[in-house]
Amino acid sequence: MEQRRWDSDERFTGIGDGGAILPALHALTEVAARPGWVTEDPDAHLLPHLRRCPGWQVLGERLEEDGVYEVTVRPDEPLEGIETHRAVIRLLAAIAEPSFFVRQSAPNTFDCVTGVLPGDPPGYATHGHLVRVIVTT
Repeated sequence: MEQRRWDSDERFTGIGDGGAILPALHALTEVAARPGWVTEDPDAHLLPHLRRCPGWQVLGERLEEDGVYEVTVRPDEPLEGIETHRAVIRLLAAIAEPSFFVRQSAPNTFDCVTGVLPGDPPGYATHGHLVRVIVTT
């Protein structure tokens, strides 16, 4: 098994753990698990922002039974590797709320949780969105 964390890694270990950020991650997972936390009508709340994002074409969208809003997109310019990942994060930034998590779950598939935690500005009730972006060429 490869121990390198990137192509020129000679150290094979980091400088610490993720404990400093864990309270925020736990808070997000706690509210995301609450019944009714995922906001209704993503076509009205999210889609207009995604469609206005430069560099992308929205090819399709659908709301899954589990509350995940699946959006299929195509970049205007060819993207590869980490370029795709970074470009998708810029696309998702158009719908980002105070809490924002993105994970590449499969090749060309990115899962996002974004929402408002209790006490977050601008003072709305806690709510959020689950978004899956599928990138096609």
